[in-house]
Amino acid sequence: MTKKETDPVQTVTRDRTSYVFDRRLEPVARVQPGETITVETEDSCGGLVRTVEQTSSEALNRVLSRGYGNPVTGPIYVEGAEPGDAISVTIQHIEPDSQGYVGHELITSHFPEWFDDNRIVLCGIEDEQVHFGDLRIPIRPLLGTIGTAPAMEVLLSVTAGRHGGNMDCPDVAAGCVIHLPVYVDGALLFLGDVHAVQGDGELSGAGLETRSTVTLTISVRKPRPQSMTWPRLETPDSIMVIAADRPLESAVKLALRDMVLWLEEEYGWTKSDAYMLLSLVGSGRACQSCGWSIYPFTASVRVPRAYLQR
Repeated sequence: MTKKETDPVQTVTRDRTSYVFDRRLEPVARVQPGETITVETEDSCGGLVRTVEQTSSEALNRVLSRGYGNPVTGPIYVEGAEPGDAISVTIQHIEPDSQGYVGHELITSHFPEWFDDNRIVLCGIEDEQVHFGDLRIPIRPLLGTIGTAPAMEVLLSVTAGRHGGNMDCPDVAAGCVIHLPVYVDGALLFLGDVHAVQGDGELSGAGLETRSTVTLTISVRKPRPQSMTWPRLETPDSIMVIAADRPLESAVKLALRDMVLWLEEEYGWTKSDAYMLLSLVGSGRACQSCGWSIYPFTASVRVPRAYLQR
């Protein structure tokens, strides 16, 4: 049974959050395949950095010393989704809050010797622009974290893996469809960590972190493609794979492998020709490459749709 377009859209509020991807958590909502749902998300500091006073070193260090962050709303139970399937999440719209923040932490910095302390700067968001000092930067909202519950592990929401997670890929934005593996009944989808804007690599360890309201439609693919071992993304003009590992070049290699297999399985390319095609028109990009000492980096490999058909 599918949800009728005329039925009211249910909303999950931002107080229904978790800091882990965990199959044992009770669902905060249930959706039918094809149903559209609205999800409120909290910022990566859990709403604890909202005023200038809360950006002081003393206040900020109290927040960061908790040892956890990056809350995700969920889990959302998708009816009919079973292990071995994939869920396809169409991101309809991301509406960021009227403010956000960017910063750097000693623990995630590439150059901790340059800085005496952690720093966060509040930025207004107005007329679809981020106010960063005197600069006006057009917003390009993205979902930094989205994924499903792993089969056995309990994973922190700040890390990424085959389930998705904290991928920080700028292309996970309105108009895209992200395909995620299902490991448990109902998939158990979590999402959050919206950035109003972020460059490739999230180089300082933060995008423009903000609360948001996300509208998305969830469907089920039975079974998932045999070659799919990492999250896949489709945009109007490209397809891509997002993978996670350390070092960064290993993440690129894993995404490249899945992309070659995707082109072979669904578009009729040989591995050899697909590999060469990607060298000609594909691209490998860092998604999240900040200076974590323990968490994996993420990277995407993409190919334009114009070159998919032989």
